[in-house]
This record gives sequence, structure tokens and C-alpha cells, in this order.
Amino acid sequence: MRLPSRTEEENKAIVRNTHAALAKGDFESFKAAIGPDYVRHCQAMPPGLQELHGTDEFFAFLEEFVAAVPGYTDTLSQMMADGDRVAYVSTMSGVQTGPMGDLPATGKEFTLVNIVIQRLENGKIVETWVSWDNVAFLSQLNLMPEPGPGTA
Repeated sequence: MRLPSRTEEENKAIVRNTHAALAKGDFESFKAAIGPDYVRHCQAMPPGLQELHGTDEFFAFLEEFVAAVPGYTDTLSQMMADGDRVAYVSTMSGVQTGPMGDLPATGKEFTLVNIVIQRLENGKIVETWVSWDNVAFLSQLNLMPEPGPGTA
């Protein structure tokens, strides 16, 4: 049974509170706000991680990130809503002290601007699209590959 849709202000509050829970390390509250059929889309990720389906895949990815960048900060700004979608810009900073997938730990600091759109259903976040400048991110970590022969 589908519940009546929430207002845009209610949806923004859900996203804001969920983001705050994660920032405080309150993973139980964060997990409770994510729908069971959650999907995350991110073109900046390696091919196997560009789409994560279900909470198990997503939470495993998140746990690896938090282990690699303990103490990171992520600040919301420019939030807006349109129906069941909430968009925002966030600025994330941290020091990568552990490996992230195939990327080795660098001990380097980074600041990353994310553009995020989240879709909600029945008060839960069920889909996320996230985008960032991967060249800037990898450059800050000194992991940007050198140009190959014949590139300018």
C-alpha cells in the first residue's frame, strides 16, 4: 500500500536528518532511512560500482569509505526539492588513510564537491544520483594517472 506523498519540505527534512545522522556516525538512524530496494548511481565510480543495488551493496561501499576516510566531514548546501526528489550540493573533506577499492591509502587530504539528487518513497530514500569531479579528487590524492603517449 502506497502512503500519501509527503510535502517537499518534509522530504527535505528527511534528507537533511539522514545526512546529519551519517555525519554524526549514527549508522542505525541512517540505515533506517534507506529503502530496502535502494539504488545508487555514480558515473565517477569504477564500472562495478557505478550502480549499487540494495542496501547490502550500498552499506558495504559506505563502510569501506568510512574506514578509508575516518573523521571525514560533509556539509550540505543549496538544498531544493521537486516532488519526491531532493537535490543538494555538499562539500566533503577528509584524509584518505585507508584503501578505497583499488586505490591505495595516500595519507592525502581532499575536498570534494558532490551534487546529489535523492528520490524518496514513503519517507525513505530509495534512489540516489551523485556526481563529482573525479579528476580533481584523484589529483588531490596524487592518484591521477600520467598522460599516456600521444596525449596532449
